[in-house]
Amino acid sequence: MKIVVANQKGGVGKSTTCILLANYLALEKKDNVIILDMDFQDSIYSRWEKEKELYANDPLYEVIKMEVEEYPKYKVHIDSLQGGHVIMDMPGRLDTNELIAVYQDAEVIVCPFSYEKMTFESTMFFVQVAKHVNPQVRIVFLPNRLKSSVNYELKAAVDEQLAQFGTVAPALPDRVGFQRIDTVSISSDIRGVLDNSFGYIYNEYLETI
Repeated sequence: MKIVVANQKGGVGKSTTCILLANYLALEKKDNVIILDMDFQDSIYSRWEKEKELYANDPLYEVIKMEVEEYPKYKVHIDSLQGGHVIMDMPGRLDTNELIAVYQDAEVIVCPFSYEKMTFESTMFFVQVAKHVNPQVRIVFLPNRLKSSVNYELKAAVDEQLAQFGTVAPALPDRVGFQRIDTVSISSDIRGVLDNSFGYIYNEYLETI
């Protein structure tokens, strides 16, 4: 399954979502996973490289650093992979033609977002473009960093608008544990909420492989 984790809005937790999803699939579902880090910051690849040296165990999955422009060249190798998931961490922009090839090839887009006006507007623009270049792609929206003490007045209206393009998964709450993630484990303090959100995504979108 080719899974793109993307939103053109920065700071919504794309890279964190990518790592959490990869950990969940590898540890909880025992699926084969490869991450393609196409974000110009290379944050996932850099973390994975450091943690690969720190821990004696074999990595849960491979992380490949890749420029967006390189994707068409490697597409044939990605297509030949049997089973498992290729998760792609995308840059927070939509300003290059090379991105089109990735979105056209995606089977599922996981789109993290937050319930604020600017992020919602950016998310709506992003999914309209994504659906234009790939009408068949399935999109699941992941509300991120929700605070239990905050009343999100836009939530109902936002969910209704996003439902035109996909479904809204159970939200990830704002917990300290999400600030301490790594590429080798799932901490006990976030395991339950992770299963709530990513279990939904797995059952609804990924279990068909």
